[in-house]
Amino acid sequence: MQADDSWKYNVSFFTLQALFTSANRRDDLIAVSIWTIMLLYALIANMLILAGIARSATMRSATSYWFIISIAICDILMTIISLVHLVPATAFHEEYVQFKSVRNIIMIFFYDLFWYTGVVQLGLMAGNRFVSIVYPMEYKHIFSRTRSLYLILFGYFLGFLVSLPTLFDCCHTLWDSNYYITVYEKPGTLYKYVDMAVNSISLCMMIIFYAVIIYKVRESGRAMAKYQLTIRTRQQNALENGVSLTSQMNDCGRTSSVRPPRSQVSKKEMRLFIQFFVVSLVFLLTWTTWQWLPYMSESKWAYFVMTSLFFINNSVNPTVYIIFNTQLRRELHYLICRHHVISTAQNKRKQTLFGRGIAAETKNETDFQNNTRDDATKSLVDQAGSVSSQSHDEHVRHQLLIK
Repeated sequence: MQADDSWKYNVSFFTLQALFTSANRRDDLIAVSIWTIMLLYALIANMLILAGIARSATMRSATSYWFIISIAICDILMTIISLVHLVPATAFHEEYVQFKSVRNIIMIFFYDLFWYTGVVQLGLMAGNRFVSIVYPMEYKHIFSRTRSLYLILFGYFLGFLVSLPTLFDCCHTLWDSNYYITVYEKPGTLYKYVDMAVNSISLCMMIIFYAVIIYKVRESGRAMAKYQLTIRTRQQNALENGVSLTSQMNDCGRTSSVRPPRSQVSKKEMRLFIQFFVVSLVFLLTWTTWQWLPYMSESKWAYFVMTSLFFINNSVNPTVYIIFNTQLRRELHYLICRHHVISTAQNKRKQTLFGRGIAAETKNETDFQNNTRDDATKSLVDQAGSVSSQSHDEHVRHQLLIK
């Protein structure tokens, strides 16, 4: 009887109805519901990013998009791990997975692997934007296809090395379903300093690179504004002195030392910079919150916010790319609304062909009328010529008879 009662309890624990039996279960339901929505959005959005890039030959060939692909893959894998492990463990606690079980250790190991890989990729993306904007002439050499591929693989290898210690007893990282957070099995482990070092180094790289980029963009904008002001001033002086504008500009081109500022940042590069900058900013918010929030509150809802920020970090990357990347948005629009786009193009083509058909028909009718008119005129001329010829022949014949 005792074993039977335990069996019934375990079965009822796996039903959704049990989530409403106590305040703790309702809290779990709220957390699971919110996380499921966030993770499903992150999964779908990242898969759309991969599909959109795969459709465009231009984006596939650009090495800067390779880092976006790598980040999206890491986000997808972390999202899948969260959906199959973290969310069910939160819903069913010890009935789904034991706190110190091997499955819990391995799943968190893989989650950490892709997390650290993504962190390294963010640092590499910052370096990619730095070289592209500050040293554009060296970009194709530094970030060639071969080197970019090696850098991405290096990121995965480094992520594996950093997360490998979590498989050992001294550094186990486990999911605590009661507090909605990932914790160290041994709070005093030295591994937390490794975690802090890797995230801090990547974060410092992003801060330095983006600070230099912002300074470069600002100086470039000032130089362009100064150049435009100089040109406008000379044009006004030319108008006041009565000198023709063309001759004044020709003189400036031959003798003036004023030249347009070099190394202007293109709009495409700026859009990519904004995308990577926003993604890195969200990572900064996520990691710093994970560092200082536990010292401010030990509530499980504070930990819920921390974990939610990690899930937001998985979904913000594709959201930023879709908002700021026009080319990617166009590819996704064609992918999602393909039938509508094709039907619209076919209707426009039919309208064009119909218009051309009407014009051709009108032209043919006009040509037919003109040809008919020309034939009638030619016939009348021929008839008149024949009558004139007959009259002339009769006149000659009459003269011969008289003679």
